[in-house]
Amino acid sequence: MQNQPVAKNPVLIQLPTGLYLGLVCYNPLYENLKFVLEKRDFFEMEWPALMISQEKGLFPALLGLPYITIQRSQILWYTTHIPAELLNQYQSFLPFLGEGGVSGPEKAPEKPLEKPVQPRAKPRKKEEEKIIPFPIKKDYPDAH
Repeated sequence: MQNQPVAKNPVLIQLPTGLYLGLVCYNPLYENLKFVLEKRDFFEMEWPALMISQEKGLFPALLGLPYITIQRSQILWYTTHIPAELLNQYQSFLPFLGEGGVSGPEKAPEKPLEKPVQPRAKPRKKEEEKIIPFPIKKDYPDAH
């Protein structure tokens, strides 16, 4: 099911609930980013971050959701021109960049952002550990 090509472009979107930054996902064979953002249909925004205003400017805070679904009618304003510093901050929080990273004019940095995962050692069974069998459901003559 993952055979379809997916483009992911960073977009800053103003919704009634706040300002969000995320990767808008679409099929580049049939759509472009502008078409997806302007049609009156639903689309997915991957790894959305709520933009928090601080003294030094905007700061992304990931919502902890892999994606949210948005309808064009919910959008008050959007831009694809995101300051490089803000985009770099956002990308540093992403759990992974996905296949091919961020597409479009502002590419993701070449260095991988995810931390190397150390394989977990399988716990060894102790010889004195007892195995307790799961109780088997008995077949009763009247239960058919």
